[in-house]
Amino acid sequence: MLTTTMLLLAADAEPTRGWGGPIALVLVVAVYVAGATIHAHFRTRENPSPTGDGDTDSGVNPQVTEVSDTADTDRDTGWWGRIVEVGGRRVRATDAPRPDRDADVDLDLEDDDEGEQDEPETIEDVIGKMLDRGHQYAEIVRQVMDEFEVSEATAKRRIRDVRAERIAAAS
Repeated sequence: MLTTTMLLLAADAEPTRGWGGPIALVLVVAVYVAGATIHAHFRTRENPSPTGDGDTDSGVNPQVTEVSDTADTDRDTGWWGRIVEVGGRRVRATDAPRPDRDADVDLDLEDDDEGEQDEPETIEDVIGKMLDRGHQYAEIVRQVMDEFEVSEATAKRRIRDVRAERIAAAS
């Protein structure tokens, strides 16, 4: 009898859910919104956006003053040469004699040969070179896929075609 009375008292003393949790959440949200609003208000008062205080003809506020960079023209010569204007730009020109050029070292960078045009290598050319050098099949596939941006199936098909052409040419 004593145990049943204790169980009934314990069951009766169990707390029920109240409104404390939801009210606390509403208060936290209200404090957060109020704090964010006050912060935004004071932030805009400290650094107001620029207005039309110094409007120019183009509508843009001047940021810097114009300064001439040619005020010190008396020091345009020095160890490294002199300053000259070429095509509206100031460039440094040296008065030192040019070293003798060696014909073997001085290469012509422009090809004047009209008959020989540099054509890009085809997939078949690259595959043929790699086969001649003895590269592994997987390495050839990867290289062709990377260089020519083709799928794995296309790369493998081209390798088969090149090998078939070589076998046909050899027999």
